[in-house]
Amino acid sequence: MKILILSDSHYRNIELDLTKYDYVIHCGDYGNSYDLLEECDAYYVRGNCDMRGPKERFFEINGKNILVVHGDLYNVKSHYNSLVYKGLERKANFVFFGHTHRMDMFIENDIVFINPGCYMDDEYVVIGEKSINFYIGKKKYKSFEYRW
Repeated sequence: MKILILSDSHYRNIELDLTKYDYVIHCGDYGNSYDLLEECDAYYVRGNCDMRGPKERFFEINGKNILVVHGDLYNVKSHYNSLVYKGLERKANFVFFGHTHRMDMFIENDIVFINPGCYMDDEYVVIGEKSINFYIGKKKYKSFEYRW
């Protein structure tokens, strides 16, 4: 299983081969990529710069509850408190978010929170069966062991 997580692509077209992933998730501000996300059945949310799509998605992948938001409605540029409470409220195992244009990962109350950074700057995350990998371009920036 491979999950691609993107956010904040804005006017940059997604240049990754999306067929290599079982799931594609975009955390908003998708800009030029709306049609591509629709074509590949991606899970995406509407960011503060977008006009279409839900503001929040909640779904399950292989027994894990996933919450996807952009982050603007949760003040993630100031703090993560509101986002943590939302994750707890939804009983999420993972919360994927964007908006800050900064890669981040933390665990709070057994929930894994991941911000894939800004795809406009070539940042994204790939989750596999045994790891969470942060990329800048094709180069793996950081890797964390995690057994799905």
